[in-house]
Amino acid sequence: MKKENMNDLNKKVGFDVNKMKEAAQNGQLDEFVNKNLSEKATKQLKEVLSNKEACEKLLNSPQAKELMKKLKEGK
Repeated sequence: MKKENMNDLNKKVGFDVNKMKEAAQNGQLDEFVNKNLSEKATKQLKEVLSNKEACEKLLNSPQAKELMKKLKEGK
């Protein structure tokens, strides 16, 4: 992924996506989420991830697919 596209993505989500990816790979995603998302966003994320149907719906959304595509390009 081009650096300017990654910068745009980071601005849009409000945190460094590469750092989130590293945290997930290191088993520290909870810590990262708690530090970088608001309390409300953290609660919503955990609710979605604990609900199989909601999680599948989220992962199948066009936005999630685009994010995954961008993350894979950044490898």
